[in-house]
Parts: sequence; C-alpha cells; structure tokens
Amino acid sequence: MPRSSDELLRQCMAAIQGSDFPTVWDSLLRRHRLVVGPPVQYLNGDRAELHVRLLTGEQLIFDSSAKTFSIG
Repeated sequence: MPRSSDELLRQCMAAIQGSDFPTVWDSLLRRHRLVVGPPVQYLNGDRAELHVRLLTGEQLIFDSSAKTFSIG
C-alpha cells in the first residue's frame, strides 16, 4: 500500500491504463488510507477534473480528457 502521495500517483497512473476512473476509485482509492473523502468534480477551462483530497493536504487530480493523474 503506498505510503506517500507520489507512490499513490504512480499506482493510479498504472491502474488507469486500460481502465476508467470509477474502476480506479473502487479498486484503489475508495478505502486508501491517504484518501480523505470522495472525488469532487471541477471545471478547469473546458476540461473536467476530479479532485480527491489526501491526508497530506494535497489533492490527487484526475483529468478526464487526458486520462491522467497529477498531484496538486
């Protein structure tokens, strides 16, 4: 189980290959100890993003157009 946000990011990037966000949420993120709450959808210009708050104070951000995760 990842202990840092960087490790979690790497796992999410590997998990999203050939999958979708709901699958990654159910299989990895929903019960993860770094995840504080459910994803919240935001619009960044014309791009839809899902933000997941982390215990570290950071956010795991999923860009639905590019199918990529980042830490913000």
